[in-house]
Amino acid sequence: MHDEYLMGLIEEVLYIWGEMLSIEQLSKILEVDKKTLRINLDYMYKLKKRNKSGLILKRYNNSYQLTTRKEHDHFIQKIIDNNSDKLSNSALETLSIIAYRQPITKAEIDNLRGVSSQAAIDKLVEKSLVKKDGRLNKIGKPIIYKTTDIFLKYFEIENLDQLPKLPELNDENK
Repeated sequence: MHDEYLMGLIEEVLYIWGEMLSIEQLSKILEVDKKTLRINLDYMYKLKKRNKSGLILKRYNNSYQLTTRKEHDHFIQKIIDNNSDKLSNSALETLSIIAYRQPITKAEIDNLRGVSSQAAIDKLVEKSLVKKDGRLNKIGKPIIYKTTDIFLKYFEIENLDQLPKLPELNDENK
């Protein structure tokens, strides 16, 4: 059963924070158990998705964010300059390798790209699209990289299963 007061609190917290918050964070902030929170978030998600209000609830794995509708971007663009958020071709190439091959090391990325990827990896980590996920237990203990929930948000997908499928390589394409 959903709780209109709780949904109002959730909406206020997400609106004020501006960035996504996890179920765990919302549970601590609102002092509500995760099950009740999830029921209300799921209801809000469906409600916002079908009504015509300007703000919608987006979910990224177990995180949620209140955001504007994609079809209104051209209005919002008049206020905000998004050019600083664009990624270079090398950063996009590196990000796609990490997304499809994660967890992956820099050496493996460099091998696939044929060039050093350190600058691109640094940019992706700086933008929180990629994170360091420990070290591989072999000589040199290389850092392992994987994508974050910010990556999901950037590409407007809920989870990695929604990445486009890659075509299978046959002997002619190898």
